[in-house]
Amino acid sequence: MNKINTGFDVVQNIISGKWKSIILYQLGYGEKRTKDLLKICEGVSHKVLNEQLKQLQQDGLIKRAVYSDEVPIRVEYTITDYGRSFLPLLKEMCDTGDKHLKKQGITAYDHKVCEYNESQA
Repeated sequence: MNKINTGFDVVQNIISGKWKSIILYQLGYGEKRTKDLLKICEGVSHKVLNEQLKQLQQDGLIKRAVYSDEVPIRVEYTITDYGRSFLPLLKEMCDTGDKHLKKQGITAYDHKVCEYNESQA
């Protein structure tokens, strides 16, 4: 097991994984169902998405609600107050990445995961 030396190490371990930052950022705008997150995280497999959601839950950043009285069963994910504390950092990451791409003369992929989209709500 790696020794954690700094707060930076802790945050890096919590949000490591290709999709965790995107999931967390998008949940900052409201609850999402698995199908919504599959759309937002274009290219992620159902298995990987579920693994990353489970890890975010275990770290206390998101909550999972199961509505078993409905057919089919509905599962929704929401951000916790602790998870919400990561949003300014994630927004800064998006902004910094965009600035870097612009400096390199590269146009960002037009998926807009760093922006809130009303149709995703």
